[in-house]
Amino acid sequence: MVLPVTLTGCVEPGNKIGRKFSMPTANIYPREDVTGLESGVYYSTVAIDGEDHYGITNLGVRPTVSSGSRVNAETFIYNYDEDIYGKVITVTLIAFRRSERRFASLDELYRTIEDDRRTGALFHGIDPN
Repeated sequence: MVLPVTLTGCVEPGNKIGRKFSMPTANIYPREDVTGLESGVYYSTVAIDGEDHYGITNLGVRPTVSSGSRVNAETFIYNYDEDIYGKVITVTLIAFRRSERRFASLDELYRTIEDDRRTGALFHGIDPN
């Protein structure tokens, strides 16, 4: 499938693991068919209440923290700290970063997510700190 790809969904509570790492995410179960997309991490933009924000999104089943098979889009939104549970958001995947995989530990997952976050900030041209 050719990028960009737009996904829409209502923000639902997740496992709150990202919050433990000071990287809360907005979790949606896309309304669109995502079978042609590779599971993994994407640089993204997020439209919330008509405003666009930069983000980084994991599309997949989160194999390190979940045994389920339901695909979700879990997005860290840069410089954003609002309660958006229950809101419909639009996530646009604009570039592929890496494939989704199972990590040996939450520490390894955290280190990789932190690297993804920093790289995404640089991709979007914003301060990575």
